[in-house]
Amino acid sequence: MTHYFPRRRISPAPIPDPQTGEPRPPTAPRRESSANVATPTDRTPTKPPPAPEDLGPTLEWSQFEPKRRTQAAVALPALIAAFATVKEGGFGWVDHWFPWIWMVLMGAFMYWRTGQEWMAAGAVWVQDGPFWVNTYELVRIRFSVDGLNRVLRIEDSEGRKIHSFGLRDVQSNPQMWNLVYNGILHSVASGNCDISRKARKVLQIPPSLGREPVDKVD
Repeated sequence: MTHYFPRRRISPAPIPDPQTGEPRPPTAPRRESSANVATPTDRTPTKPPPAPEDLGPTLEWSQFEPKRRTQAAVALPALIAAFATVKEGGFGWVDHWFPWIWMVLMGAFMYWRTGQEWMAAGAVWVQDGPFWVNTYELVRIRFSVDGLNRVLRIEDSEGRKIHSFGLRDVQSNPQMWNLVYNGILHSVASGNCDISRKARKVLQIPPSLGREPVDKVD
């Protein structure tokens, strides 16, 4: 019989110091990404959104670097051009102004959009774009699918919410995910967090931790 949950006991580790992040939480289980992207040490973030002022500094972060933004901005118009060539059966479209304007606009949009991608975590908080929550005071956790992405919808005790917290994105940076996951475990274990059965399953949190979900239908 295959067990869904790992055999090791999953329980909260000590809460890290908000200023230093020590002791760092243990390795958290990951299902959405096997990548091991580390927080850059050779550059600083470009115009990051404001982080919590009183919950400690940013310890881990991820953001598209300018080179990748440029690559994305070039790749999308290239795909449009390839599609137009196939559809027209040749390069007759190059004599028309509309496809060129469309490609420029799409390239500019992609460059802007990738510049909005931002995820960061401190010892006791996580931020996705401009939105952040206290990971140790979560009161609601739901699992959902947003387009092609599997996400969490999370809310803390102060009413702050992250509506579409991408699991693949955060799990790509293991050190960031370790910080976030330990906070989730503490929130669930407190008994004050309503976490759905589906979210428990995706996050590999045992049913014995915390309380039963209030909502019976996710």
